[in-house]
Amino acid sequence: MKRFPVLPPTLFASAIVWLAASTAYAQDDLDEEQVAAYAVQSRLFRLGGELRVEAGFLPINAFNKGLTLGGSFTYHISNSWAWEIIRGAWVYKQLDTGLKKELLENFDVQPTDISALDFILSSDLVLKPFYGKLAVFNRRVIHMELSVPFGVALAHYTNTLANAYRPGPNLGLIFRIFFSPHISFCVDVRDHVFFNHWNTRNEVHVSLGLAFAWGGDER
Repeated sequence: MKRFPVLPPTLFASAIVWLAASTAYAQDDLDEEQVAAYAVQSRLFRLGGELRVEAGFLPINAFNKGLTLGGSFTYHISNSWAWEIIRGAWVYKQLDTGLKKELLENFDVQPTDISALDFILSSDLVLKPFYGKLAVFNRRVIHMELSVPFGVALAHYTNTLANAYRPGPNLGLIFRIFFSPHISFCVDVRDHVFFNHWNTRNEVHVSLGLAFAWGGDER
């Protein structure tokens, strides 16, 4: 009588384990796709036109630190891009660091450039790649956005013998927290490089602002 080969028990068990693992892996892939589709959601707050008022600080000038007041008007083209049509910051108060006096008294040195920033005007494109939300003690959800403005700026300096108006590029980061579809709070940090012929001058501007928006496509 002819006998058919019999699979060893270990080989049979291995086949069952492999089939189970393959099924579980396929199920994991399905679960990951479902979770990803659920996690990536549309923005709750979509902006149209936006007016922002802000107060700021110019921290890196060695001789003077400036306190600023200003604002901006921005048109949000889409969820990914906006055009900050105009932004201005006026230095309403100069804070003397005392460095000039110290150089004169201790080293008998007169600084050659003690010009101070008077105001900045700029126009920027704004890339908005990051939007998310956080749960606070599982009781409240906070919506946030991180965007990157970049563009051109014009500065006016006082107490200078050279060109008082200086143009240059700027780049920054804007961190936004939404209070409602129409009101948000912004922390704005911009780095400007201004040109005076072949010389350059760097100005960092840090500001806190309150933004009022309208015309967005809310859901």
